Amino acid sequence: MLARSWKGGWVFELGGVGVPGENPPCPSRRPPYSLTSKRMKCQILQMIEESYVADGIQFDQYVLKTLLGILVRVVLILLTMRSSSDGFVCEKDAVHCHTSLIIDNAFTMIDPINGPLFVDEGTLRPILQPDKEVSIENVITADGWNTTLPLLTANKSMPGPPIFLYQNQTITIIVQNNLINEAVTIHWHGIDQLGWPAMDGVAFVTQCPILPGQFFNYTFQPRFSGTYWYHSHVGNQRDMGLYGAFIVLKREGEVPINNQHIIHLQEWNHKFGPITLLKANLNNTSSSSESILINGKGEFENNEAPHEVFQLDKSNSHLFRMIGVGSADVLLFSVPGIPLIVKETDGYPFVPKTVDEIIIYPAERYDFELDLKNIREGVYNMTVHILERKYLEKRQNVFGLGLINITNSLSLPVNSSASTSNIKTVLNCPFEVFPNETKIECIPVSFLKSRPSFRLEFDIIPPTQETFTHFLNFGFPKEKEYSSINGKKFIWPTVSALTQPSELNTSCANCDAETSCECTHALNLKSGSEIIMVLSNIGTGAVITHPIHMHGHTFEVLKMGFPSVNETGFLIPNNDIQCSPTLANNKSQCNNATWRNATWNDYRSIPNINVEDPVRKDTIVVPYGGYSIIRIWATNPGVWFMHCHIDQHMIEGMALMLNESFENIGDLPIGLQTCHNFKNQPSAPKSFFQASEENISESQVNTQNSQILELQSRSMENNVIVNGVEEKAPE
Repeated sequence: MLARSWKGGWVFELGGVGVPGENPPCPSRRPPYSLTSKRMKCQILQMIEESYVADGIQFDQYVLKTLLGILVRVVLILLTMRSSSDGFVCEKDAVHCHTSLIIDNAFTMIDPINGPLFVDEGTLRPILQPDKEVSIENVITADGWNTTLPLLTANKSMPGPPIFLYQNQTITIIVQNNLINEAVTIHWHGIDQLGWPAMDGVAFVTQCPILPGQFFNYTFQPRFSGTYWYHSHVGNQRDMGLYGAFIVLKREGEVPINNQHIIHLQEWNHKFGPITLLKANLNNTSSSSESILINGKGEFENNEAPHEVFQLDKSNSHLFRMIGVGSADVLLFSVPGIPLIVKETDGYPFVPKTVDEIIIYPAERYDFELDLKNIREGVYNMTVHILERKYLEKRQNVFGLGLINITNSLSLPVNSSASTSNIKTVLNCPFEVFPNETKIECIPVSFLKSRPSFRLEFDIIPPTQETFTHFLNFGFPKEKEYSSINGKKFIWPTVSALTQPSELNTSCANCDAETSCECTHALNLKSGSEIIMVLSNIGTGAVITHPIHMHGHTFEVLKMGFPSVNETGFLIPNNDIQCSPTLANNKSQCNNATWRNATWNDYRSIPNINVEDPVRKDTIVVPYGGYSIIRIWATNPGVWFMHCHIDQHMIEGMALMLNESFENIGDLPIGLQTCHNFKNQPSAPKSFFQASEENISESQVNTQNSQILELQSRSMENNVIVNGVEEKAPE
């Protein structure tokens, strides 16, 4: 650990890299038992100095500054590390498991006993008792900002407790809403809910929201192993901390749970809550992310708040499950110096790829192992950066950090033939060539191949031989600049679409090829048919790349079309799609797109399309100036939500409902709630006769009836009730 260094001094070797430092004066303002980082540095330096001066070795005080800061921080974290929230693990031989989530408020930087806290060089201290240290065990630190921020959480933790179960086990999760003011639902992100359409957890699509004081029994049976997660699906509540990991384990060949490490990545703003960021006019002041959290922990401007620390030994297999739980930013993840062997995305395996960095968008998941054959034991950084705008430029003033402590208990040999290439391999680029970067090799997800032996069965109803192609353009088309799909800004139903279809109005009659409108946009999928979706991001509304999530399905990624990069580094939109027969693409809203080459209408004739071994996902990047082609079969009856997973985009209308084989939906659970607006419609005549029994005259009843009918007429103006989800030709 100690090695000879320049100036006759010493350095610690951390992960094989020597870092110089210095011996600061010992602080005297804390009691002797205090574990401040300054005091710990002082004590370590004193021990080293006493030891080596005694042996006649001159000690250079310009030693250890940076390294000791990191080392002490690790020690402090290990001493005060809050264990991850107690999770639930279903017994492997169980048929049906039961657990619960309690939805309630929690707060950053508050200890249940000691009250508000502040960060002091790696330790937590009560504001009213600054000489006292507080364990992190019951504290949500976020980035250590000293102002408390209210949260919505599962079981009062952020992230919420992880849930583990095995393939094909039935699970019941009772979600109890203990909030005072807010309704809630929980969506089980990535679970296809085949045969369980009422359990998808989307407010006003598959269920009515769970009101304060109520609970909801979510019962379903996940069929496929992988990394999934749960989060609120009411407004932007997940931005307030309401999320957690939902892991479905393989029956055989699974890494031991104790060697599985969950990484929740999110951006964070400690000055303003999500509602303020969404609705208040902040005049572009402090409205962007202030920090990055790993499992709810991070730091702001080197305030030495606690970091997440992962422990692993080279002799064991370790699996990292990374989840993009953020709501806005694109994140770049890496463990500098250690290659990542990536094996799964969104719960589905592919032929492994070894990369240096992973770009992860909101809602995506990537499972990977660390390639440790060339790695010495030590502490390594886990780094996360924000990539901005359509060119994915790295933001310089925000940085996320975690720590990985790697041991080598069996003294396994270290391969000395490590690669020295200065080219970084990056997974999940939204382009084939990274703009203005000559030392990056891009691997878009469409380049991944599913494992040859990996085959899945998804059908409740048999597939047919029919194929339908739907073009869906995501953006903010001029002039109204609605957040929309095909120019249609999604208006949320006021009823549960799955259980109250006769009360829905899904007409979008005011939209056309170059006109935007607001409506409850629904896309009808014919029972059993093969569905090809061309998800595009072109026309006047193209601004940035969108992560698009589909409920009720995983889909095959058949191809991605990318913008090209010219010699000056500018992105040139892809021209495979024709937005309008009369307008150039950059002049059109692209609400009614087609292939420019008519032969591509048979999707199998599209060059470089992969129908043999495509990767599967449930959240796909739709590149700025490009498109993604995905495929499903309409064999999972239900009403499924599809939307951009950037929360502001979804809330403001970039969403639609998939009305899939509605006629084949089986019996729904008895007792599902109904919900709707109260329109004060007149009661049946019987009720007025009952009123007369209470000495209300007939003339009074007639007068009241007329008034109610008049109010009803006003309230129902321009409101059309359609019996069932509207049937229309494929768009």
